[in-house]
Amino acid sequence: MMFWLALPLTVVLYSLTRTLYRHLSWPVINPVLLPTLVIVALLLMFHLPLEQYQQGTTPLTILLEPAVVALALPLYQQARQIRAKLKPILICCLLSVLISVITTLLIGYLLGADITMLASIATKSITTPLAMSVSQSLGGIPAIAAAVVVIVGVTGALIGFPLLKLLRVTDPEAQGLAMGACAHAIGTAASAEQGVTQGAFSSLAMVVCGILTALTAPLLFALYHLLGA
Repeated sequence: MMFWLALPLTVVLYSLTRTLYRHLSWPVINPVLLPTLVIVALLLMFHLPLEQYQQGTTPLTILLEPAVVALALPLYQQARQIRAKLKPILICCLLSVLISVITTLLIGYLLGADITMLASIATKSITTPLAMSVSQSLGGIPAIAAAVVVIVGVTGALIGFPLLKLLRVTDPEAQGLAMGACAHAIGTAASAEQGVTQGAFSSLAMVVCGILTALTAPLLFALYHLLGA
């Protein structure tokens, strides 16, 4: 039964959340967060098999790939502005990656976390497939990495723009870079709703930070081991 209900249920919940957000515009009314919570609650309440839900939503899973490719459109539209500011963009993305990984290692060390857990959460700010791959190469657990990435993305989508507004970060390019660097694909989706410029720069930051994390995280973990942590 869940196999046949999975797809229409997901689409209806997403559409209702989007409609509600247009009327209220509250950050907590997130089209990823609320449908996820409702579906998880239904699965647990009625003891429904997760496997059937996953199989039923296969068409949506297949559409994820072209959806990611479609993020290249706002990049193309903002190509001139991106080329003009490529150097500061790369510097900001590199600093974001270094801060993300180093703070994870430092806080984990102070809390006594083992290296496996650190490797699982150090990739928290990049998109899920890449985070799982990098985490596994570092000796982490891909499932934990994926869960942490989703939590970080949803949190970023919820508080990202309100926090930027509170800090008086009003430049759309800076907003997009911050969201893409910290909240990956979910933050990029939230950025695209704010405007074309935010969406383009968020897409760029998501891609660049993913690549830089894959390059720098192994080096930082090797240094962590050399220091005897």
